[in-house]
Amino acid sequence: MLKPNELFAGENYDISLRLYSSMAEVELVNGNVGNVEASVAIISKHAVKILHKVPSYVCLIKSYIAREKMKEAISTCLYVLAKLGLQFPKSAGMPTTIRYVIKTKMRLRGKTDERLKQLPELEDKSKEAVMRILSVVLSCCYLTRQDLLPLVIFRMVRCSLKYGISHISPIAFAVYGYFSMVTGDFKGGYRFGKLALSFLKKFETKEMHCQTIFIVWAYLSPWCDNSFRDCMEHLEYASKVGMEVGDHEYAMHCVTFFSAFSFIVGRPLALLEDEINGFIDYAV
Repeated sequence: MLKPNELFAGENYDISLRLYSSMAEVELVNGNVGNVEASVAIISKHAVKILHKVPSYVCLIKSYIAREKMKEAISTCLYVLAKLGLQFPKSAGMPTTIRYVIKTKMRLRGKTDERLKQLPELEDKSKEAVMRILSVVLSCCYLTRQDLLPLVIFRMVRCSLKYGISHISPIAFAVYGYFSMVTGDFKGGYRFGKLALSFLKKFETKEMHCQTIFIVWAYLSPWCDNSFRDCMEHLEYASKVGMEVGDHEYAMHCVTFFSAFSFIVGRPLALLEDEINGFIDYAV
């Protein structure tokens, strides 16, 4: 057992970092969100590089979201992004949003699906950390800071186009598809949704599967050539994957939309009640 003065010292640095990062993640996955801050505080104090702190900050942001502390979540996100070298605006008006739109569309202009699928994999760990932080704060912006939401989406897409595709890129293209649809481009939105699903297959990790599948099958596919029943099948799968990887937030979003779509297709309420109870038992 390491003594307090031996933590993060010399050859104990790596094991101490892994230990406290794992503690933060375990507390989050087990639902003890209030205990995450203690581990993060220790890592923040002793870790040498910002990249070493990012995994614990991700847990901290998720714990804020779980407690509906959206202001703290966004503030932490902006702080970490600044430390990673990305100066993100604290607020955004229409001129800033339009500028981000134009830059992103210019980057995408002329790029076919096949060309996008052939993008190299992201190797820059700093850029991957930026993508990770932005992906976590998406739901926060959607709920409380919709002025920042387009900026987060466009930044993630441009990062993928410029530096390469990572396992986080699928959600970037999925939410870009969402933005395209809400601005009237249904065909384009569905295109990027399908592209996002194809990117999931490039990586073994399932960390982003629940979040990506939720966006595509809850927001994009119902408006195109898929029935609500088709969507329900994918949402049910995504909810289970989300629980397996600790993505409780989006797993519950999947269950919510699965239930809503069940009403729409006229499924018997008794059957739906049993299924929802099954989801709850699985989550517990």
